[in-house]
Order: sequence, then structure tokens, then C-alpha cells
Amino acid sequence: AVDMMAEFQAGVTAALRSWSALRTAVETDWGGAESHAKAEDLRTNILSQFDTSGKPKMEQEELEDNLADYMEEEFSVVLEDGSERQLADVIHRMYDACARGDVTLCRQVVANAQTVVSSFPAQKAVVQTEGEMDEDDDDDNMGSGVLASTPSTAAASYASEGLFGPAPTAKPQANMPPPRQLGDAAPEKPQVEVDDDGFAPVAPKKGRKGRQT
Repeated sequence: AVDMMAEFQAGVTAALRSWSALRTAVETDWGGAESHAKAEDLRTNILSQFDTSGKPKMEQEELEDNLADYMEEEFSVVLEDGSERQLADVIHRMYDACARGDVTLCRQVVANAQTVVSSFPAQKAVVQTEGEMDEDDDDDNMGSGVLASTPSTAAASYASEGLFGPAPTAKPQANMPPPRQLGDAAPEKPQVEVDDDGFAPVAPKKGRKGRQT
């Protein structure tokens, strides 16, 4: 039997890998040392909004807004290419299709992700859901290859892989806040303590570059 949720999770994984804004933000550490972890948290948060009920917990427009907010707050990326709308659209279409027992779109997104990823950054497309695949295109090392003729165990394996390869080894930091959930408001800035002389320590500025894509 086909595992619809595994196929959907593989499709979401492929769609995120194909999203040039997220890939660039992670590969250039726009989210700091935790960039890989933030991308993984985004995937986890998205998947938590879609379960086996066939009814998403988050509507498409809300998902669009939260994708844009997450990229701005966590990676200082201001999306101006409408890519969050395309991503939210394909995620909802994959989910609806899986609810009907159709995994064709999910497997197509996974297959096309190989082409998009291999040509990045020249390929600016967010997710390719139409058109034929180049049969001579070699599988890259980011995924498990085309899932069109493989069982759902391959989809589950693909969905369990890191989005952009293994995260760089970093020393664990103490007192780190919990990962931000999709839809949560941006964390409030901590209150500044004033010493006895009335001076407040000046924290180094973490400039919001407001990168535009």
C-alpha cells in the first residue's frame, strides 16, 4: 500500500530544497550558525499543519504569510518574488492530491527537485510542477533519486534526509530559546538592565539587512 503521508512529506522536502530563497539563506548563513536548524524547523512546522485527516490546519493564504514572516524574522530575507505563494500553493495541491489517493504530483515535485537543485543558483524556479524531466540528468547527492517507480519506503527515506545536507558541526549553546513555531510572533527583545550609575550595556547590533530576493 502507498503511504500517502510519506509521499506528501517527501514532496514538501523536495519543494523546500527547490526554493532558491531558502537554499541561498542557508548556504550563506543568513540565519547565523543555526541556519540549517532553522530550515529543518521550518519543514517540521509545515508538516505539523498537515495530518492524515485530509483537512489542513493552516489555510493556503495563512501559510503564505507565515512563510514570508519566517524568512524575514529568521533569515532577514524580504521575499518580493512571490515565491512563498508558489510554495504554499504546491504544498496544498500535493496534500489535496494525497488525500484523494493520488501521489503523482508529489513524485513529480521530487523528480523535478533533482533538476532544480543541480542547476542552482542559475535555476530561479521555486518548484517545477510541469514539463518533462531530462532523462539524462544524473541524480545528485541531495536525495534518493526519482520516486516514480519506487515504493513509499523510498519516499519516507527521502523525507528523512537533511534538507541541505548535514548541518555544520557547532558547539551547543546554552540558554538557547526553543525553536520558533510557524505562526508564532517574533520573539520580543529582552529588557535592558540599567546599572547603579544609570548606564545600560550596549549590545552589539545584529543589523537587519533586509535582504531581498
